[in-house]
Amino acid sequence: MTTDDAIKTARDGVALVSEILKAAGDNPNVKEAGQHLGQTALTITKTINNALLPLAAVNFAFDKARAYFSESFQQDISAKTSTIPPEQIVEPKASIAGPALQGLAFTHEEPNLKDMYLNLLATAMDARVAADAHPAFVEIIRQLSSEDAQLIRGSLQSSVPIAIVEVRLTTVGQKGYSILVRHLLNLSSSTTKDPVEIPALPAMVDNWVRLGLVNVNYTTELMDVAAYKWADQRPEVMRLRQTYEKETQKLTITHGILERTAFGTQFARAVSLV
Repeated sequence: MTTDDAIKTARDGVALVSEILKAAGDNPNVKEAGQHLGQTALTITKTINNALLPLAAVNFAFDKARAYFSESFQQDISAKTSTIPPEQIVEPKASIAGPALQGLAFTHEEPNLKDMYLNLLATAMDARVAADAHPAFVEIIRQLSSEDAQLIRGSLQSSVPIAIVEVRLTTVGQKGYSILVRHLLNLSSSTTKDPVEIPALPAMVDNWVRLGLVNVNYTTELMDVAAYKWADQRPEVMRLRQTYEKETQKLTITHGILERTAFGTQFARAVSLV
C-alpha cells in the first residue's frame, strides 16, 4: 500500500466513524459505542498527522519539538561545542545532521538519548574528530531505548572485558542443559550498592550485540575468576536455586566475557562516552 492509499484508508475510517456517531442518536448503548469509535477516530487522525506524512515535516509539526528547537537547541549544541576551537568548527555532514535532528525531535525529553544525539552532532562539527562520526551511529541511537543508553555506558567505557554469566540447569546423568538466565551482569545501585534487577537486560544485551557494539562469549572467561564471585549472591540466582535445585537437577553458572567491539569503541568516542 502506498502512503496515499494509507492516508485515504485512514480518512475513510474517520468519515465512517463520523457517520456512526450521527446515527447514534439518544440510544445509550449506541452512544457509548460511538464514544469509543470517536476515540479511535482521534487516534487515526493523529496517525495521519504524526506518522503518514513525510518525516521531516512531522518532526517540526510537533509542538514540543518545535518549542525545543526554537528555545533550547541552540543553547544545548553551543554547550556541546564550546571546547572546539573556532577554526576547527565545520558544517556536519547532512547524512549525520539530518537524521540526528530528526532523532532529537522525538527524544529531546529523554536525557540519555538526547545527550547521545547532541554529542554525535558536536563530533561531526569538530574537524579534528569528525571522521569518528559515522552515519550509521544515528541509526544505532535510534534503536536504543533510554534505559539501553544508560546501561550500555559502562560496557562501552570499559577498555577491558567485563564479567558476564549465564545461568544453566543440568540434569544429573544427562547431557545438555537448559538456559534459565542469559546475559547476567553485576548491576547495582550507585547509591546503596544493592543489586539491581532488570528483567529486560538479556534482550538489551542481545540488542547491543546485534548493533555491533559489543561481543559476548561464553567459551572464555577472565583470568581472575574472583571477578565472578558476585554471581552466586545475585537475587536472581538465589531464587532460581530455591526453585529448581534438587537431587536430580543442578544449577550451574557459566562464566563469560562482554567486550566492546572496534565499532563500539568508535561509537563511544563519537557520542563522548570515552
